[in-house]
Amino acid sequence: MDSPSLPIEEIRGELLDALQAPSPRILLKAPTGSGKSTGVPPMMDDAGLGERGLIVVVQPRRMAARLLARHVARLRGVELGKEVGYVVRFERHISPRTRIAYVTDGMLERWLTERPALEGVSAVVFDEFHERSLSGDLSLGRVLDLQEGPRPDMAVAVMSATLEISGLRDYMGASCRVLEAHGRQYPVETVYRAPRLVSDGRGRVAPPPVWEQAADAVKEAVKDDGCGDVLIFMPGVYEIRKTAELLAGRPWMGGRDVFPLYGALTPEQQNRAVEQGKNPRVIVSTNVAETSLTIEGVRTVIDSGLVRRSGWDPYRGMDTLHLTKISKASAAQRAGRAGRVAPGRCFRLWSEAEQARKADFDPPECFRVDLAGAVLNLAAWGITAPEGFRWLDAPDPLVMQRAVNLLAALGATEADGSLTDVGRRMTAFPLPPRLARLMAAGQDEQCVVELAAIAALMQGEGVAMKGGLNDNLRDSADYTDFQAEWRAVEKAVDAGFEAGACTRWGISARGAREVWMAYRQLLSIGSRGKSREMPEPDFTAARPAVVRAMMESFADHVGVRNGVAANTCRMAGGVGGRLAEGSVAFHGEHFVAAEVAELSGKAVETRVGRCTLIDPEELRAVWPERFSGGEAAVFDAVLRRVRLHRRLMYEDLVLEDRDRGDAPPELAAPILAEKVVDGTLKLVKWDDAVEQWIRRLNGLSVWMPELELPRFSEEDKLVAISLVCEGAVGYKDIKEREIIPVLRDWLSGWQAKALDDYAPVSLTLTNGQHAKVRYGEDSTPVIGLTVQRLFGVAASPRIANGSVTVKVEVLAPSQRPWQVTGSLESFWRNGYGQMKKDLAGRYPRHRWPDPEELDFLPRSR
Repeated sequence: MDSPSLPIEEIRGELLDALQAPSPRILLKAPTGSGKSTGVPPMMDDAGLGERGLIVVVQPRRMAARLLARHVARLRGVELGKEVGYVVRFERHISPRTRIAYVTDGMLERWLTERPALEGVSAVVFDEFHERSLSGDLSLGRVLDLQEGPRPDMAVAVMSATLEISGLRDYMGASCRVLEAHGRQYPVETVYRAPRLVSDGRGRVAPPPVWEQAADAVKEAVKDDGCGDVLIFMPGVYEIRKTAELLAGRPWMGGRDVFPLYGALTPEQQNRAVEQGKNPRVIVSTNVAETSLTIEGVRTVIDSGLVRRSGWDPYRGMDTLHLTKISKASAAQRAGRAGRVAPGRCFRLWSEAEQARKADFDPPECFRVDLAGAVLNLAAWGITAPEGFRWLDAPDPLVMQRAVNLLAALGATEADGSLTDVGRRMTAFPLPPRLARLMAAGQDEQCVVELAAIAALMQGEGVAMKGGLNDNLRDSADYTDFQAEWRAVEKAVDAGFEAGACTRWGISARGAREVWMAYRQLLSIGSRGKSREMPEPDFTAARPAVVRAMMESFADHVGVRNGVAANTCRMAGGVGGRLAEGSVAFHGEHFVAAEVAELSGKAVETRVGRCTLIDPEELRAVWPERFSGGEAAVFDAVLRRVRLHRRLMYEDLVLEDRDRGDAPPELAAPILAEKVVDGTLKLVKWDDAVEQWIRRLNGLSVWMPELELPRFSEEDKLVAISLVCEGAVGYKDIKEREIIPVLRDWLSGWQAKALDDYAPVSLTLTNGQHAKVRYGEDSTPVIGLTVQRLFGVAASPRIANGSVTVKVEVLAPSQRPWQVTGSLESFWRNGYGQMKKDLAGRYPRHRWPDPEELDFLPRSR
């Protein structure tokens, strides 16, 4: 029996009573340290559920499932794998006698596909549900459906420390029993340590690296004899390693051991980190230590406030991995780790003001990841319209539709959303849809062995250490990056996965072991149990089949290098990225990438890796409907000539673009004209006279519609410029060409005469003076003369058969405008006197008669 000192024991009676209800549903809120993860499942067993079937306890992480099972087995006094066990990927420690099994949410999701009614399961307990993994959401919805259908006998419980339960209570229905337990939480002092800004040596200031901030906090914390063990939360493995390196051997550490803690470590390494030893510890962990696991002895927490979170960008169709700030709920969970056994302290490496700005909770995973795998599983469960599933929080419809479209493109679903034969085969593999499709293609192409190796490599943490694989593992004849990675796995197998031997080759022994285990599992499924041998991949012999399978599964990840020496590329869909170091893509031009992800570090960049070289004709054979192109005339901005190019397009991606010399003039002229219109090229003789001609014509077509003159539109401008460009191939041919002759031919003889007569370029005024007519952008006619040259002109001149008044710009003797008027008569009566008053003294040599001396004006009667 579990220890009665656990706070969760307070609700034993309520829990047992709730389990007596028909189709029991329980929602349990209990703070960290209450013992719910280790106490509730044994209580269920004591209530008799273990006699009726397996009590499945769902955990978001493998490490938590493994360590909790070990702890409960020890508390119950049984051997791990007998009455109490666990099932995670590649590890199955249960037997026919098992009554309590800790499993990952992904494993339960898979069980629901393989055993649709969960036969042999008496209860499902969702622990740490506040983490809101996509698999957890799906599995809970499906389990509730089963309980309401064929499995009313199955108990369902949801447990969390920080979950806002009101929405979940409604989701689980009126029959849900809500229980709440108090925790055993000691007070935790919160100390805020916002990073100071320091110079980076290049004239800029920035906070120091987060591992240096953490080391400073450790140095401060260990001065206190009562600080206990120290738990540091870091966002990822890289930061954990940097922190451990910085702390190891420091004299002020007082002989403390430093342990890393993250999911990719071996179970033995994880055990050493969480179990107390002779020396005090500093444990540097990802957020795997945030919930579920109680690490005895921790009284000090140092929180970076950061997490590296994977996501999905539906607009660009790529995975993302960004460093983000944790929520208030997550910060509270982390701080709580310091108060499990005694009063403690939490150093937060941010300010109180920043704490106030944090989000209350982390977003559910269904809002930020690719949903293709979820939609595939829903289809396997018979739910062909994913929007109709009982989502706790419905995902973005755009992301949902992208997932539906991807499955259709992979050939996994019919038009109605049901599974095809390929889709049903895909569900047999514990893989994301693309890799499951790869395995199905391997079955069809007779290259299951090679594709099982590729899929296994894609699923693992990676076989290369941070410095990269030894160059001796690469071969210039390789056509796919997976060949070098697989040689690394083979090296590790030959060395018995011994860490020292693997390190000399730049190989992660842990990563290689996981890949090897995944390869064996996938090969067993892919060969449908027909072969008991463990064949070795022959990538060279299987090249055509492997390339076809990669193109089928990653059709939207086709890419082209940006030049022979470039380490950048462009991808289908308009994505640009940087090629991974050492990729085979550096030895070719066209490739398909199995890995396209947006990563954040000092800057955000798109990393393109795990490439396979392809030939465009191979791609055309697989996806002929996605190809277009042929010969096309293209403007060369450097030569400023129109060249003939042979262009081959895969969707929106230019695969080939070869220059075949000057384009024929009939193709070149329209392109040159477009470049003139958009301003790229300038025609020297497209001058003011040309613009004036256009404005005169457009004005007269409005002023005298009876003439039925054509308007000169932007489209007409393109046509006129095209006529100017006729017979030309380059800019030199057209730069000095005459424009007016083309415009003259635009109109018939009588139209040209009407234009000259009714919208003239100059006028002879009633006093015999000649004036040039300028037409504004709106075609308004204007003349400009000094006031002395206007004497004798009583009224504004008119054009267009008298229908349009010409505006007069009255100039001072200096030729500067004094007034623009639409009524010259009004100017003489009201404006001239003031003009004389202001200017006559400055220009005494010019004639300035008094207003009453202007005898050319009509007199009032």
